[in-house]
Amino acid sequence: MPEPLAPRLQMGLTLLVLVLLGALPARAESLEAAVDRIVTRQLAQHRIPGATVAVVRDGRVALLQGYGEAEVGGGIPVDAERTRFRVASVGKLFVWTAVMRLVEQGRLDLDADVNTWLEDGLRRPPGEYGPLTLRHLMAHTGGHEVLERLWPAGPVPDSVEAYLQTREPQRVRPPGELSAYSDYGTTLAQHLVERVTGQRFEDHLRETVWEPLGMRHTLFRRTVPPPLVQDVARGHDVVRGQPRAEPVERVVVASSGSMLTTAADVSRFMLAHLRGGEVDGQRVLGEDTVRRMHRQHFTHHDRLAGWAHGFMEFHVHGQRLIGHTGDAYQFISLLALVPERGWGLFVSYNGLGEKNAAQHARMELLEALLGRDFPAPRPILVLLPTENAERFAGSYQTTWRAYGTSEASLAWRQEVHVSAYGGASLILRRPDGSARSWVEIEPLLFRPTDDPQSSERIAFRADNGGRITHLFLGARPQEAYERAPWYDAAPLTLALLAGCAGLFGLTVLGVLVQRTPAQGVLAGLAGCHLLVLAGVTLLLRPLAPFDAHAAPGLLAAVRWGALLTGGLTPGLLFWSARARGSTRTAWLGFAMAVALGAALLTAWLYHWRLLAGR
Repeated sequence: MPEPLAPRLQMGLTLLVLVLLGALPARAESLEAAVDRIVTRQLAQHRIPGATVAVVRDGRVALLQGYGEAEVGGGIPVDAERTRFRVASVGKLFVWTAVMRLVEQGRLDLDADVNTWLEDGLRRPPGEYGPLTLRHLMAHTGGHEVLERLWPAGPVPDSVEAYLQTREPQRVRPPGELSAYSDYGTTLAQHLVERVTGQRFEDHLRETVWEPLGMRHTLFRRTVPPPLVQDVARGHDVVRGQPRAEPVERVVVASSGSMLTTAADVSRFMLAHLRGGEVDGQRVLGEDTVRRMHRQHFTHHDRLAGWAHGFMEFHVHGQRLIGHTGDAYQFISLLALVPERGWGLFVSYNGLGEKNAAQHARMELLEALLGRDFPAPRPILVLLPTENAERFAGSYQTTWRAYGTSEASLAWRQEVHVSAYGGASLILRRPDGSARSWVEIEPLLFRPTDDPQSSERIAFRADNGGRITHLFLGARPQEAYERAPWYDAAPLTLALLAGCAGLFGLTVLGVLVQRTPAQGVLAGLAGCHLLVLAGVTLLLRPLAPFDAHAAPGLLAAVRWGALLTGGLTPGLLFWSARARGSTRTAWLGFAMAVALGAALLTAWLYHWRLLAGR
């Protein structure tokens, strides 16, 4: 008997509805759910105790959320409204906002010599490189070397003036040519604000920016005031796989890097820059000034990210962003804006994570949220045959380093190595050992070979003769890379140090075979030089932490040990020659090994300012 029509029709309609529902896209994950998922996983995966996040969309605050703990094991959750984080160099954006307010009022001039406003104790003649201006300082192109990037120079100065007087770097190139990220330059600008206004920098910001914007939990402090301890997150590193909190009593440098703030307060600052300088009827900058601040005014290459007026540029997911990172005191932070879209993100982690994973985590969150809101168009790229790829090959050393102090010796440990691959692409190897292949898309401009859709770029600069002189990494406008001469590059340095160690080691071992007084003296000398080499190795170990307080003492020990051993070497060689007896052939070989090793080591230490210099 045939099945009735009505039940068959009902079943068919049900199946049709199910098919149509299945064809519809799944409900999009909410912003809050997406951030919760990403940040919660990051904290657990990378051993980071906590984070604080603010997201601005369409010119309004779309998300404020704290995650994890303010201190590992402390039981106090991160509150985006109350928990203060040290945001390090994100605070520089407040320096430049204050500067641009004074430029707007005609009290500062971006193109005037900074000596115009400095007192006698800090005023410096322009010298061979010409005047230094605020415009240079905003793009970190003042031409200064960079001190204390890895080694502290001594006790933390207790004021901005003391910092500027005791930590003044040398100028090593004309201003406006190359970027070299400079804490000194921003602190100098901060001091100019104090000079012009007659106010403490913090008081000026509170009166002109923080209070008008409703930023009630923001302050600059070198140490955490006791009444605020419960509301301040602790920074953490990772020791034996577990987060370890930094002491709350820690003293930081008296500069914009000492800012403590909350995600809620930073969201108000982002709104000010996304709304033309005004929030809730309170104006802190004029609209023209805001637009001026956000425009690019320096770049190493017109297809790479550069600097706006104090803001760092980023190119992510087809969008141009401006903002700043902050990495110090075991906190990792990021503020990023898309001004044209009214979009912004602030995130700060109170821990480095395993292998500094928090630096990757902040960019992962940024890319994920940009991908949700602004799907990137797929670029159409035309590959160029790379002619004479060998001309790009070589070692490149960062401008973000010291040149005239003992810390200059770290240059070869920070270098990037470029090699030709197959005649059509380049292999770029970073200081951490990671390597990637790059292919040319425009003259001197390259993109990753393995990801045609990537927005990452590197570029080179050539002199008038066509010789490659500089390398620029698109995601790092804060530094350039200068081509290193062969005698400064890492391969020769490593070979020289290994050779010296071999010469001294063979001499020590030789004494075990022929034990004579003359050779015993040589072995003692070789052993002393080996101790100096061991100290050098400890100083120049990779990834030396910023707060390596043992470095000054170790440097002094290496310096005095090298001077003493080097000074004694000629005399002891002479004494050993007189006492060599009948073992002339063996003695001569050992003596030549010690003399050659001592000469090479002394020359190397002198070249890298380890025997002298600041």
